[in-house]
Amino acid sequence: MHAHRHPPLVVLFSLGILAHLDAARAELAFELTPAVELGVVSNEVVFDGTLVNTSPTDSLFLNAIQFNLIDAAAGYLSADTNVFFVNVPGIFTPLETYSDVVFAIALNPATPPGRYFGIVTIQGGTNIFDITDLASPIFEVTVPLPALSIALAGTNVVVSWAWSSSGFVLQRNSDLSTTNWTTVTNTPAVTNWQRQLVVSPGAGNQFYRLAGP
Repeated sequence: MHAHRHPPLVVLFSLGILAHLDAARAELAFELTPAVELGVVSNEVVFDGTLVNTSPTDSLFLNAIQFNLIDAAAGYLSADTNVFFVNVPGIFTPLETYSDVVFAIALNPATPPGRYFGIVTIQGGTNIFDITDLASPIFEVTVPLPALSIALAGTNVVVSWAWSSSGFVLQRNSDLSTTNWTTVTNTPAVTNWQRQLVVSPGAGNQFYRLAGP
């Protein structure tokens, strides 16, 4: 007589528990739209997103929002606590969807051009005291190299570039076949998130460029 062997119910049961826990952690779907923003025209970058409570039966408590600024981002970026998802803290009803502003990131005026990364985490769970990490998408703030804008203002010329381009100086040259670039020593004014210099073009050609730090 051969002994009848039962399937490993304990293992299957354990796997069932893990699957249930994974499903619980995945009840909040969170997508940033888009996840990459340019930080060039103001001192604040606003991120929109879509959040969905994927559970058809259970409400979800959204209790906090946390930020992890990675590497160089920690030295130049910070979370703007005056802008946040309207339902944090709050209750997200079954299958509820939110699509709008989720958070904002402030840029230090000295932020150099580059790519800066962070992770935003919404915490919550089944009750108002729960601070389980529900979703943690990565976001990026890109500060591009500044571009010059030149416009006539009467007999003068107004040269402008992004205010966030700290450390750049305006230079000019009357002949592009030479390397005789000289720095314009006037202090630029900041108007409408732009650094602006009013310069007298003088006689002949004048070419302008920004020299980086």
